[in-house]
Amino acid sequence: MNVAVSLSEEDVERIAQRVVALSADGHGSRDPWLDVDEAAEYLRCSRQRIYDLASTGRLAAGKDGRRSLFRRSVLDTYLEEEA
Repeated sequence: MNVAVSLSEEDVERIAQRVVALSADGHGSRDPWLDVDEAAEYLRCSRQRIYDLASTGRLAAGKDGRRSLFRRSVLDTYLEEEA
C-alpha cells in the first residue's frame, strides 16, 4: 500500500533539526570506526598496506579484541599529510 504524504515547510524544518540533533548526540557519527577491510577500501589500498601503516605508527588504530579499527578522520589526516 502506497500512501502519499504531504509535508509543510515547517514539518521539513523540524525533521532537519531532528537529524542535526541526532548527529550531534553521536547517532550517525561523521567519524565512524572502520575495520581493516573498510579502511583499505577507503584508502584504495591492500589490507596489508593498512597493517603496515599501523605497525609503523603512521596510522593510529583502536582495538576491539584482536580486531584493529581506524577512525575515518585518522585516515583523512594520513592522506593529507602524504599529499
